[in-house]
Amino acid sequence: SLTSRDSWATIGSNGGTEPTNLTIRILQDITDNFSEERSLGQGAYGKVYKGVHENGEKIAVKLLHNNMQVIDDKLFKQEFTNLMMLNHENIIRLVGYCYETQHQHMEFQGKIIFGEMIYKALCFEYMHKGSLQKHLYEETQGLDWDKRYKIIKGTCEGLKYLHEGFKEPIYHLDLKPENILLDEYMMPKLADFGLSKLFGEEQTRVTQSPLGTIGYMPHEYLFKGIVSKKVDIFSLGVVMIKIITGPKGHSRSAEMPYEEFLDEVQENWRNRFQATLSSSQPLEGYCQQVNICTKIALSCMETDRHKRPTILDIIDKLNETETMIDEASSWSECMSSWMRGDLVKLEAFTKCEAIPRAKTCSEFPVMLRITGEQWRGVEEMPRAGVDVVVVVEVDWFMVRQGRMDIIKEALMIVIDKLGPNDRLSILSFEDNVPRIMKLTFMSDRGRDALKFMVNELSANHSYNIVAALQVGAEILRDGQAEEAGDSRIGCIMFVSDSSDTRIRKIRNRYNDVITKEFPAYVFGMGEQHHPEVMKYIADMTGGTCSFVDYDLNEMRDAFELFISGLTKIAATSIKITLRAHEGASISSIYSRGFYNRVSSDRRSGEIHVDNMYAGERKNFIAYLSVAGGNKEKLMTAGGRYRSFMAHQKLADTDVLVLRPGSACSPGKNTIHPQVAAELVRIGLWNGLLEIGRSAYELEELWVGIKRSEEGGGAAKETLLELGQDVAEIKREFAVSLPPPYFISWLNCHEWQRATTKGTRRVSGAFTVPGQHEDEDAKVDNRGHD
Repeated sequence: SLTSRDSWATIGSNGGTEPTNLTIRILQDITDNFSEERSLGQGAYGKVYKGVHENGEKIAVKLLHNNMQVIDDKLFKQEFTNLMMLNHENIIRLVGYCYETQHQHMEFQGKIIFGEMIYKALCFEYMHKGSLQKHLYEETQGLDWDKRYKIIKGTCEGLKYLHEGFKEPIYHLDLKPENILLDEYMMPKLADFGLSKLFGEEQTRVTQSPLGTIGYMPHEYLFKGIVSKKVDIFSLGVVMIKIITGPKGHSRSAEMPYEEFLDEVQENWRNRFQATLSSSQPLEGYCQQVNICTKIALSCMETDRHKRPTILDIIDKLNETETMIDEASSWSECMSSWMRGDLVKLEAFTKCEAIPRAKTCSEFPVMLRITGEQWRGVEEMPRAGVDVVVVVEVDWFMVRQGRMDIIKEALMIVIDKLGPNDRLSILSFEDNVPRIMKLTFMSDRGRDALKFMVNELSANHSYNIVAALQVGAEILRDGQAEEAGDSRIGCIMFVSDSSDTRIRKIRNRYNDVITKEFPAYVFGMGEQHHPEVMKYIADMTGGTCSFVDYDLNEMRDAFELFISGLTKIAATSIKITLRAHEGASISSIYSRGFYNRVSSDRRSGEIHVDNMYAGERKNFIAYLSVAGGNKEKLMTAGGRYRSFMAHQKLADTDVLVLRPGSACSPGKNTIHPQVAAELVRIGLWNGLLEIGRSAYELEELWVGIKRSEEGGGAAKETLLELGQDVAEIKREFAVSLPPPYFISWLNCHEWQRATTKGTRRVSGAFTVPGQHEDEDAKVDNRGHD
C-alpha cells in the first residue's frame, strides 16, 4: 500500500478527475485520529473532519457512519462513480476516498470476539471560509453586495451543471447554506448533493420517504414525493433570499406583502449603497440588480412548481443584470450624476400666501404637482422594456377605400420607434378566430417579421372588441411570466373604426371581463367610429382615448406621440402621501381618474399614479379644513416612486401659510396663478360632465368660469388655450352627436396626458416637452419634400 506521504502526493495530481485511494491509517494520521478538535461539522450520514498533512496542506474528510448497514457495496460504488465524474468550479471536488475492511477484536457478553469494521470515507478539497451559513447577515451588515452576488451566481452555475451538464440530470435535493462551501476567494461550491443515493433502495424512493431539510423543500416534495428539477429551484430561492436579506429573510418574505417586501429590501440596500459606493459606481444599476435577484428568488418559491423558472432562465436574467451594470458604468459622469438625482419632483402651491388668524376655512385648496424629469435630449436612457399588443379592428369596407393601407403604413412607425428591449405583438381576427403574432423583441429579424405581419393584416366582417381585449391581456400576462424578474411595462394599442354601441349599452356585463391590469390606448379611426365606445374601453382599462382622421401624416403623428411617451417613462409608480398638522385636516382630494384615499380621521391621505412619462406634469388639489389660530404649517407632502433604475423617496414638502393677526394685505390674499389655472381646468371639466351637449349652455359655463375668482387669477395663456378648446367643442355640438373631440378632450384632461384629437393642430394639451420640437421639425421637413 501507499505510504501517507506518497498517497497525499497523488491527490489532485491527475487533474481532479481521479480521486486517490487513501487508507484508514492515513486518514487517522491526518485527522489526529478523528479528534473533536478537528471536527468541522456533522450531517445525517457522517461527520466531517479537517485533515492536515505535515506540509500544511488540508483536505476535508467525511467519515460515514458505520452503524448504517443499508449502505451496500453496489450503491456505494455507484455513488462514488457519480462523484468521480463531477468536475466544475462550483462543485466541491472529490480528491480521495477510503473503502477498507479491518478485522478488530472487541468484547461482547464478557467474551473477546473478532469482527469486521468497514470504513467508508469521502475526501474533498478543503474550503477555507467554511459554509455559507456562517456568512449570512441582513442587508445592513456582513458581506457587501459584490460578494453576495458572486455567491448567488456561482451557486446557480453549480446547479446548472448538475441539472444540464449530463444526459440525465442530477438532483441536489438538499440545497441549503450549510451545503454551500466557500473557498478562500469566496467562490461557492456545492457539497452533499445527491448523498441520499448512497442509501438502500427503500430510502431512495422519494415517494416513500422524502429527504432534505424542512424550510428548503417545496410542498409537492414533502407531501407528494414529487421529485424534479423544480425541487432544487425552490431550495435555490430560499438560499438566494437568505443571501440577499439574511437568515430571517425567508420568514420576512412570507409574512409581508410582495411589493412591501421588495420595497423594504430595496430601501435597505439603497441606503447601504449610498454609504459605500464611490461616485463612479452605478448606484441605480446595483439597486436594480438587487431588485431583480430578489424577484427571481421569490419566483423560485412559487407554490406551483410549473411557475418556477428553470436554472437556464435564472442565469440568463443574472447575465442581463451584469450587462446592465456594465452599460451603466460606461455612462458619462454627467449622466450618472443626473441619474442619482430626483427623477420625479413634488411641489405644493397654496391658493394664497396668508390666512388671517381669526379666519377658518373649510375648503382651502392646495395644489400638489409632480413632474417627471426630462431626459435632456438623451436618445436611449436605461428604461424598462415595453410590451405592446397592437389590436386592429377595422371593418371590411375600409379595404375598398384604401384606408387599411394607411393604417398599415402608419403602424410601421410603431415598429421603428421601439427599442431592442421592447416587444410587440400583432393581434387581429379572421372570422372571429384570433390571429396572433407572439410578443417579439425588436431585433432586425423581429422587425422584419412584424412588418410582414402588418402587411398581411386584413379587415374583418364583424367586431370582436371584448375578445380582443381579453386575448391581448392574456398575451401580455404570459409574456411577463416568461420574463420573470424583469421590470416590464405592458399595454394594448387598440386601433378601431368600431361603431358598435352594444358594448356601451350592456357595459355592466363586461365590468368583470375587461381587466385594468393593462391599459388600452385607444385610437378611433375616421368618422365611422363611435367615440363613446372608444372612451368606454379607455376608461375601463385606465388608458387614453384618441381619434384620428384617415390621413397618413396625421395618423403617423398620433402613433408617434403615443409611442414616444411610452418609451420615456420616468416612473412606473408614484405614491404621494399627505400628512395634516395641528389645526388642519384633509377634507377631500381631487385627482380625476387617479386613485386617492383620505383616512377616516382626515389626518392623512394619498394619491397613486402609474407610468408617468419623462417631462410630464400632473396636478392634484387637496382641500384642507383650516382652523383659526397661528399654526402656519398646514400639511407635509411626501411619498415614494419607483422607476426602472430607482426606487426613491419624494422629498418632503411642507405646506406653509402666513397667519397675520389682522387682515391680509392685497398681495398676500391674491390667488396663485397656477392654482387658479388648475381650478379653472377642473371647473370646465366638471361642468362639461354636467351640462347637456348644448353650445348655449357651454358658452354660459365658460363665461361664468372666466368671471370667477379663479378665472381672474389664471394666466391669459391658460384662458386662451382653454377658450380654443371650448370653441372646438361648441362647433362639434352643433354638427356631431356624439362629438369625438369632446370625448377625447375629457379623457385627455382626466389623465392629464396628451391625446390626439383629429389633427395635431388641436392636440397640444399635456404634450411632453420636447415633442413639440420633434413635430415642428417633421412638419418643416415635409414642407421641403
